[in-house]
Amino acid sequence: MTSVVTVIVAVTAGVVTFRETFGETTAYTVSELSAAGRVPCRLNNLGDVAGRAGDSPSGETRATIWNRASLRPTNLGNLGGGEYSSASGINDTGEVAGAANIAKSIVPFVWTPTGGLRRVPLLPGDNCGQAFGINKYGHVAGYSSGPKGRKAFLWTRSAGARNLGVLPGGNYSSACDINDWDEVAGTSASAAGDRAVLWTKTGNARDLGTLPGDTSSEASAINNNGDVVGYSKGPRGMRAFLWTQATGMQDLGVLPGGNSSRALGINDKGAVVGSSTSSSGDRAFVWTKQAGMRDLNSAASVTPGVVFVEAHAINDTGQILVMGGATHESSGSGHAALGCAPAPPSSFLLRPASQ
Repeated sequence: MTSVVTVIVAVTAGVVTFRETFGETTAYTVSELSAAGRVPCRLNNLGDVAGRAGDSPSGETRATIWNRASLRPTNLGNLGGGEYSSASGINDTGEVAGAANIAKSIVPFVWTPTGGLRRVPLLPGDNCGQAFGINKYGHVAGYSSGPKGRKAFLWTRSAGARNLGVLPGGNYSSACDINDWDEVAGTSASAAGDRAVLWTKTGNARDLGTLPGDTSSEASAINNNGDVVGYSKGPRGMRAFLWTQATGMQDLGVLPGGNSSRALGINDKGAVVGSSTSSSGDRAFVWTKQAGMRDLNSAASVTPGVVFVEAHAINDTGQILVMGGATHESSGSGHAALGCAPAPPSSFLLRPASQ
């Protein structure tokens, strides 16, 4: 039986109620997080958000967290000698991972409520890097770079930074996320091209391959079941994928009228979020095993002049972090941008109304 999807958006005092019907109704309160210079990136299971924002007194960009209760931004500061920092990951104890500059280098950092902002050591001989993911133990994954190239690393307080290595025939790698089992997802060069990779807790690098006919792939996120999401690239463009130990790499498809998609986040329940082109332009999506890929917008919606173009994080309670653009700025071409596009003007946190 085909599921019926109904989406209704209404605005009251700056709060949007978003409803989907899949046999039952789930309401979401949508709060706008961003203003000029604010870029939320990730959220934890409690609803705290991490990213970056312009600091009012200095005008410089700082790593920032938005507390789940008030969603007010808190500046995490910067490292000595630097004026820039940006957060890329946050765990449920409020510890944050990201990158900051010192002099002329960008280096990874970890921030804790008790210790503040501290550098994460690079691999020997390297001079720059970034941290992208942090798990419940405060272990951090990212990349370290120097004269010998870029390498994925895993850092723990007890063992320091460990080089995760590259696939056979490759000369660079980068980690994008880490789960609570110290399994790390990322991308590595290989003899056959770039490949999405799962570095196991035993230190092995597993090539996740590509979708049939494609030439390369990249990973974006991993959950605590070891499931990895990302996108596979080839002659037909990009396709969002979900990789599991049981099924291998699965094509998540595209929205109607689209030709390209990317999976950017996954929770422990297996719900995936990302962005897909469609007949109406770029659209944020949520994918579940039961319902497949669904547009987080609706042609029948009464929107506040905004269209959701990308969903890049989802937590275990179903909260979704999305980016939106003004309706008149959304493209109707159905083609995804191949390079770095300007950041959409607004970010929103979708929270189930029952929370």
